[in-house]
Amino acid sequence: MSLKEKTYLTVVLIPHHGGGMISIRIPHWLAATVLGLGAFLLLGLGLVTTGYVNKFVDISMLKKMEIENRILRGKLAEFDRKSRDLQASIERFVDFDTKLRVMAGLQPIDPDIRQVGVGGYERSPLMRDITHQSATQLQAVEQNMDKLLRETRLQGESFDEVVASLQEQRKRWDRTPSIQPSPGWIISPFGFRKDPLVGELRMHEGIDIAGPDGTIIVASADGAVTFVGYRGNYGLCLEIEHGYGIITRYAHCSMVKVEQGQTVNRGQVVALVGQTGRATGPHLHYEVVVNGQPVDPQDYILRSRMF
Repeated sequence: MSLKEKTYLTVVLIPHHGGGMISIRIPHWLAATVLGLGAFLLLGLGLVTTGYVNKFVDISMLKKMEIENRILRGKLAEFDRKSRDLQASIERFVDFDTKLRVMAGLQPIDPDIRQVGVGGYERSPLMRDITHQSATQLQAVEQNMDKLLRETRLQGESFDEVVASLQEQRKRWDRTPSIQPSPGWIISPFGFRKDPLVGELRMHEGIDIAGPDGTIIVASADGAVTFVGYRGNYGLCLEIEHGYGIITRYAHCSMVKVEQGQTVNRGQVVALVGQTGRATGPHLHYEVVVNGQPVDPQDYILRSRMF
């Protein structure tokens, strides 16, 4: 076979319905050119089609992202409005809390502490991937919400402190003598006086309340009975410990209606008036002792009677 023959490509066509074969001789260079051109056209068509599809997808995704961003911006604006409303509510709580703390005997919270400041704010990786406007808006809302949470936490702790203080004050009030323990007239006050039996000047460490035998005697505050029995000049008496260093003593009783160790409440009947011990007639000798020192019981009588 000659070199000239190798430069041709023979294409044989055989008809389906008979007839002679057709032989076409195509130069090799022409065949290569046609095949290359076809491959180039196919490749170009593929690139054009792919670019069109990608552009269509990009446009579709862009529209979807624009819609989502618009919704997110609306939600951020809504959160910002709600956070401002919350801030206004917290400011009303702060005003109310300040008044409560005064009533509870607590110092108001320092305004600088109310600022609940924190260190520098670090931008999250998420916000590095969104627009500056959205990032700024999101950062402002996030910082405001964080501040509201800190203020709410501080306010909750303050309310807990107020409640604890008021509960303690109520407990102390319940355990502080405040009523006259027996109906009748105070016939002998607290202080130095002439002893009615010997005529000498002596310290009278309580008050005497006159009343008929059997007149009721009530606890002047909540507490626990720590003594019941006879004790020298006091005769039959009882003592109630109220806590906070306060003790009340009830002497010259004809009968005691409670037992040692029993818990009693203000106004509860604990004994009956009598004249046991060193007494010239039926009456109640009533004492208030604070931190071991007798004090004037009349300073602890807000109501002369509760009967």
